[in-house]
Amino acid sequence: MPQSRGPYSMRPPVMSVRVEDSMDIMIVRDTVRRAAGLLGFLPAYRAQLASAAATLAELVLNTGEAHTIHLNGVANGIKTGLQISAETPWLAGVSVNNVLTALRSKLGDLVDEIMLEGDDVPTIIMIMWLSDTRERVRDS
Repeated sequence: MPQSRGPYSMRPPVMSVRVEDSMDIMIVRDTVRRAAGLLGFLPAYRAQLASAAATLAELVLNTGEAHTIHLNGVANGIKTGLQISAETPWLAGVSVNNVLTALRSKLGDLVDEIMLEGDDVPTIIMIMWLSDTRERVRDS
Protein backbone atom coordinates (compact mmCIF):
# COMPACT_ATOMS: atom_id res chain seq x y z
CA MET A 1 0.00 0.00 0.00
CA PRO A 2 1.43 3.40 -0.92
CA GLN A 3 2.19 5.72 1.95
CA SER A 4 -0.70 7.99 2.82
CA ARG A 5 -0.27 11.61 1.80
CA GLY A 6 -1.42 14.71 3.56
CA PRO A 7 -0.17 17.39 5.92
CA TYR A 8 -1.26 15.62 9.12
CA SER A 9 0.12 12.74 11.17
CA MET A 10 -1.39 9.39 10.27
CA ARG A 11 -2.92 7.19 12.98
CA PRO A 12 -5.10 4.07 13.06
CA PRO A 13 -7.38 2.94 11.60
CA VAL A 14 -5.65 2.45 8.25
CA MET A 15 -7.76 0.77 5.56
CA SER A 16 -7.91 0.59 1.77
CA VAL A 17 -10.60 -0.44 -0.70
CA ARG A 18 -9.87 -1.33 -4.31
CA VAL A 19 -12.53 0.17 -6.60
CA GLU A 20 -12.93 -1.87 -9.78
CA ASP A 21 -16.71 -1.82 -10.39
CA SER A 22 -19.92 -0.28 -9.06
CA MET A 23 -20.32 -2.97 -6.36
CA ASP A 24 -17.12 -1.69 -4.77
CA ILE A 25 -18.81 1.63 -4.04
CA MET A 26 -20.98 -0.16 -1.45
CA ILE A 27 -17.84 -1.65 0.07
CA VAL A 28 -16.30 1.84 0.24
CA ARG A 29 -19.40 3.14 2.06
CA ASP A 30 -19.33 0.28 4.56
CA THR A 31 -15.59 0.53 5.18
CA VAL A 32 -15.77 4.29 5.75
CA ARG A 33 -18.62 3.82 8.23
CA ARG A 34 -16.51 1.27 10.10
CA ALA A 35 -13.40 3.48 10.13
CA ALA A 36 -15.41 6.51 11.29
CA GLY A 37 -17.04 4.40 14.00
CA LEU A 38 -13.64 3.29 15.26
CA LEU A 39 -12.67 6.95 15.61
CA GLY A 40 -15.88 7.73 17.52
CA PHE A 41 -17.98 9.60 14.95
CA LEU A 42 -21.74 9.63 15.54
CA PRO A 43 -23.83 7.63 13.00
CA ALA A 44 -25.01 10.74 11.10
CA TYR A 45 -21.41 11.82 10.48
CA ARG A 46 -20.40 8.27 9.53
CA ALA A 47 -23.11 8.43 6.86
CA GLN A 48 -21.88 11.86 5.73
CA LEU A 49 -18.32 10.55 5.38
CA ALA A 50 -19.61 7.46 3.56
CA SER A 51 -21.40 9.71 1.05
CA ALA A 52 -18.24 11.73 0.43
CA ALA A 53 -16.18 8.57 -0.06
CA ALA A 54 -18.79 7.03 -2.37
CA THR A 55 -18.77 10.19 -4.49
CA LEU A 56 -14.97 9.99 -4.75
CA ALA A 57 -15.21 6.27 -5.61
CA GLU A 58 -17.74 7.04 -8.38
CA LEU A 59 -15.43 9.75 -9.71
CA VAL A 60 -12.43 7.41 -9.95
CA LEU A 61 -14.59 4.61 -11.34
CA ASN A 62 -15.66 6.87 -14.21
CA THR A 63 -12.07 6.89 -15.47
CA GLY A 64 -12.49 3.25 -16.50
CA GLU A 65 -9.49 2.10 -14.47
CA ALA A 66 -9.29 0.45 -11.06
CA HIS A 67 -8.20 2.70 -8.19
CA THR A 68 -7.71 2.41 -4.45
CA ILE A 69 -9.49 4.55 -1.87
CA HIS A 70 -7.34 4.98 1.25
CA LEU A 71 -8.85 5.64 4.67
CA ASN A 72 -6.87 6.54 7.74
CA GLY A 73 -7.10 8.41 10.96
CA VAL A 74 -5.23 11.71 11.14
CA ALA A 75 -4.07 13.89 14.01
CA ASN A 76 -3.28 17.59 14.15
CA GLY A 77 -2.28 18.47 17.70
CA ILE A 78 -5.20 17.38 19.86
CA LYS A 79 -7.62 17.11 16.91
CA THR A 80 -8.30 13.74 15.30
CA GLY A 81 -10.23 12.96 12.18
CA LEU A 82 -10.72 10.65 9.22
CA GLN A 83 -8.86 11.16 5.95
CA ILE A 84 -10.16 9.72 2.68
CA SER A 85 -7.81 9.84 -0.31
CA ALA A 86 -7.27 8.51 -3.81
CA GLU A 87 -4.49 8.92 -6.34
CA THR A 88 -5.77 10.63 -9.48
CA PRO A 89 -3.11 10.44 -12.21
CA TRP A 90 -5.59 11.68 -14.84
CA LEU A 91 -5.55 15.07 -13.06
CA ALA A 92 -1.82 15.62 -13.69
CA GLY A 93 -1.39 18.95 -15.43
CA VAL A 94 -4.94 20.12 -14.66
CA SER A 95 -5.32 23.42 -12.81
CA VAL A 96 -5.38 22.75 -9.05
CA ASN A 97 -7.79 25.65 -8.56
CA ASN A 98 -10.22 24.22 -11.11
CA VAL A 99 -10.09 20.76 -9.54
CA LEU A 100 -10.58 22.09 -6.01
CA THR A 101 -13.44 24.34 -7.11
CA ALA A 102 -15.21 21.37 -8.71
CA LEU A 103 -14.61 19.11 -5.70
CA ARG A 104 -15.75 21.74 -3.21
CA SER A 105 -18.94 22.37 -5.17
CA LYS A 106 -19.76 18.65 -5.08
CA LEU A 107 -18.33 17.63 -1.68
CA GLY A 108 -17.77 20.82 0.29
CA ASP A 109 -20.71 20.35 2.65
CA LEU A 110 -19.73 16.75 3.45
CA VAL A 111 -16.16 17.23 4.72
CA ASP A 112 -14.09 19.89 6.49
CA GLU A 113 -11.08 19.95 4.17
CA ILE A 114 -10.44 19.07 0.54
CA MET A 115 -6.89 19.13 -0.84
CA LEU A 116 -5.05 18.08 -3.97
CA GLU A 117 -1.43 17.08 -3.34
CA GLY A 118 1.31 16.01 -5.71
CA ASP A 119 2.20 17.02 -9.25
CA ASP A 120 3.08 13.81 -11.12
CA VAL A 121 0.33 11.76 -9.47
CA PRO A 122 -2.11 14.15 -7.78
CA THR A 123 -3.95 12.78 -4.76
CA ILE A 124 -7.39 13.99 -3.69
CA ILE A 125 -7.53 14.24 0.11
CA MET A 126 -10.70 14.84 2.12
CA ILE A 127 -10.81 15.18 5.91
CA MET A 128 -13.54 15.41 8.52
CA TRP A 129 -12.42 16.38 12.01
CA LEU A 130 -13.95 14.85 15.11
CA SER A 131 -15.56 17.48 17.33
CA ASP A 132 -17.79 17.50 20.40
CA THR A 133 -20.90 17.60 18.22
CA ARG A 134 -19.67 14.75 16.00
CA GLU A 135 -18.37 12.42 18.71
CA ARG A 136 -20.34 9.78 20.53
CA VAL A 137 -20.16 9.83 24.31
CA ARG A 138 -17.84 7.12 25.53
CA ASP A 139 -18.62 5.09 28.62
CA SER A 140 -16.49 5.93 31.64
